[in-house]
Amino acid sequence: MQETIQEASSSSKESMRKSWKIAWVHTGDSGGSKRATFDMVRELAHRGHVIDEYIVRIGEPDLINWPLRPFVRESYQYLFPRQTFYDLRPYLIKTWFDLAQNLLKRRSLRSTLEAAATHINSRGYDFVHVDHCSPSYTVLLTTMVEPPSVVYSHEASGVRYQMNDASGLQSEPSGIRRAYRFCCDLAPSTWSRFRERQDLRGLGAARTVFTNSYFSKEAMYQRARRVSLVCRYGVDTVKFRPLGLSVEPMVLSAGRIVEAKQHHLVIEAVAKIHQSRRPPVVIATPTSETRHEDLAYFSRITEMAKAVGVDLTFRCKPSEAELVALYNQSLMLVFVPIMEPFGLVALEAMACGTPVIGVREGGIQESVRDGQSGILVNRDSTELAQAIDHLVQNPDVRNQLGQQAGMYVRSEWTWAQSIDRYEKEVEKLLTGNLAGVSRY
Repeated sequence: MQETIQEASSSSKESMRKSWKIAWVHTGDSGGSKRATFDMVRELAHRGHVIDEYIVRIGEPDLINWPLRPFVRESYQYLFPRQTFYDLRPYLIKTWFDLAQNLLKRRSLRSTLEAAATHINSRGYDFVHVDHCSPSYTVLLTTMVEPPSVVYSHEASGVRYQMNDASGLQSEPSGIRRAYRFCCDLAPSTWSRFRERQDLRGLGAARTVFTNSYFSKEAMYQRARRVSLVCRYGVDTVKFRPLGLSVEPMVLSAGRIVEAKQHHLVIEAVAKIHQSRRPPVVIATPTSETRHEDLAYFSRITEMAKAVGVDLTFRCKPSEAELVALYNQSLMLVFVPIMEPFGLVALEAMACGTPVIGVREGGIQESVRDGQSGILVNRDSTELAQAIDHLVQNPDVRNQLGQQAGMYVRSEWTWAQSIDRYEKEVEKLLTGNLAGVSRY
């Protein structure tokens, strides 16, 4: 991590070069990658670069959360047709019907990408930036565009979101049952392998690949045999800052309502704290109350909280100002997703003077300093409960960690430092100096 900090420490004035024309391709979602994209584009535009936005995705984009329009010259949309899902029975028929639909839409997907590439090639850009979360259709643009392509991989591998049992059937010793499950799984696995090949092909064609952490860099090499460059996220310390609000006795968990975010582990840990000092849990999620990604998981954690006596509330689609206030008012952020590649919300919380309790894995190990800006534990609800209870019972320790966290982020995790690093490596790409970067 120190290496990246040193390399990114040059001043903005020193890193400023000629104004580039950039085609910025992203999927227009509302997650952490979009938040990072928003700040990257804002900082680059502030430095005088000219950016056109290309939204390439399935279905309608999210134009409300972190819109790039204020910072870009032009905005274009290339939308894939959304697949029509039918609730067919038995499940075996549905899986093969879905595969047939996916295969039929391949030509349409490629036509959409080719149309976007043709437009990009006609505009005289210095380079093309493609945001990537594995697996991605959009990354195939690197095989079609003429300017040099840069891929920023926000999630090098999507394995943590994959279900262990795609069919939803429980394993049974019966040979007939095993054969049926094999036939059910064959269709979705065939399409997954196709998407994987396309994703790896797009990554292989990119001139440069950035990742957001050393953890992601390792995952990228293991998956794609690409040596990537670490260009860490930053945080907008003007917006995310201490507000002087009164701290309330609540634990904050943040992220989408999916099992990979592990909100249930937070509830399980809080339930182990004595009832007399057990804090309520607030989950801040970018999705609306009626559109949670995994309704079964939403129901599960809601029922779990009732069963174990934990006061649970949801803050759905909070505005940026509301999110900053939540960070400020919380005793702590408890952030425990499975193998999170970076964890932008941890940086935001620390910038607001709120300590973070996290699991000692993934990218959060690179952003949270154990014992200085937060506490890192193993993925164990008892250890997690002890860490939470420690800060509940020791407000002086909590306040000291929070103050140290704020100073730490402001000194080492700004977007100016991140974009210094980005500009430096792109300059090498455009001048042909790619020493030390290998595709293998």
